[in-house]
Amino acid sequence: MHDLSAKTIALLLTFVSLPTFADEVHPLGAGELTGSASIVNKYIYRGGVENDDVALQAGLEYAHPRGFLAGYWGSTLDYDATDDSHHSGFEHDFYLGYGRKINADWSYETKITSYVYQNGGSVYSEDRTEKRRTTGFDVSNSLNYKNLNLGLAVLLADVSYGNAGDVYLSAGYDYALPQDFTLKTSIGASIYNDHGDDAVVQTVKQNVFSEARLGLTKALGNTGVELAFDYVWGGKNRMGESFDDQTVIGLNYSF
Repeated sequence: MHDLSAKTIALLLTFVSLPTFADEVHPLGAGELTGSASIVNKYIYRGGVENDDVALQAGLEYAHPRGFLAGYWGSTLDYDATDDSHHSGFEHDFYLGYGRKINADWSYETKITSYVYQNGGSVYSEDRTEKRRTTGFDVSNSLNYKNLNLGLAVLLADVSYGNAGDVYLSAGYDYALPQDFTLKTSIGASIYNDHGDDAVVQTVKQNVFSEARLGLTKALGNTGVELAFDYVWGGKNRMGESFDDQTVIGLNYSF
């Protein structure tokens, strides 16, 4: 897929998600603030390892009744995006979005997210003739039917880990089980845009399976605490290199 078509899809989905003037008016202070804090044995993102050691993660989100939302999510990493000699870092994700229920079964959401890595900065090619920023932006859209979720995310600008127009497609389904257990399944695939390749980012495989997950969560009563287990089948990256399969175990508190 060319970057132009990918961006066109993202823009169309964004315009579809805009609120209508017929929406009920709510005061700005009528929203809800929610958050989470987690510890996981490792952090896996789209099949790749972001932290192969214990990771601490936290998030905070404000959602207004009219559908506008703003939030933050962060995680510890086992690398520094701009310095290979450092084996620790931090990822900060800041996002703005809009989402609404269409009816009792259908809902949608669109978000623009900025991915900011500790110390920011740039990554250079080996001969230092080319460089790319580590801070990235994408637009993501999701369409939900009951417990089924379909997602599309598009990278908006060239960064140290991808090209503008890179697309990630995902699907997930949750199934409630007895005793406060929930079965979670998901699958994701990447469509990489090779038109922006340079000395920093190269593409060998344009269309790849990224990951599949099978998970189980257990809510601990009304405490807001949840135990989670995921088995992740790894796919491939843009270079055609295979990801290892992973087991992720975590403890999450939501409020």
